[in-house]
Amino acid sequence: MTEKILKIAKKVISTEIEGLQVLSKNINDSFLRSIKILGKTKGKIIVTGVGKSGIIAKKIASTLASTGSPAQFIHSTEASHGDLGMINGKDTILAITFSGKTIELNDIFMYSKENKIPLIIITGKINSNLKNVSTVCIEISNLKEACPLELAPTTSTTAMIVLGDAIAISLMTSKKFTKKEFYSYHPGGQLG
Repeated sequence: MTEKILKIAKKVISTEIEGLQVLSKNINDSFLRSIKILGKTKGKIIVTGVGKSGIIAKKIASTLASTGSPAQFIHSTEASHGDLGMINGKDTILAITFSGKTIELNDIFMYSKENKIPLIIITGKINSNLKNVSTVCIEISNLKEACPLELAPTTSTTAMIVLGDAIAISLMTSKKFTKKEFYSYHPGGQLG
């Protein structure tokens, strides 16, 4: 039993590493356009999503904020119930939806379009609706989930976190964010 568990664990890790290699090969002009838009954002980067994508969105918002790009997570369902008021024309929305069909994001998508707020979507499956509503779509596709049922988000969520880190660090570097600034945002814990 012990050997079987170790074999499963190693298979999960190798599958997710392969997914990150696919992601790396697919970084392209959409990523560059997104960095350009996010770098020019005068307000906040509003990061949103639902389910596992929402959890990833919270992490991305936190990393962005701590590395010099003001960001805030807004749960897309809560956005439909008044939290859209937290978003203004100086902001940019970064939406995470692996399926590309998350209906809970529709209201925030329409709000973005109606108010001419830039919308960047990270998705596993670009469709015509996402192309029509977004400013830029970054597609994370051709990933094999590590789940043997191909159902539980595993490789896809790892790829989203890594892509979020790539966005944050690209912005941090382009803004010439310093160690001193970093420490000023981290007064507690070992970093502080």
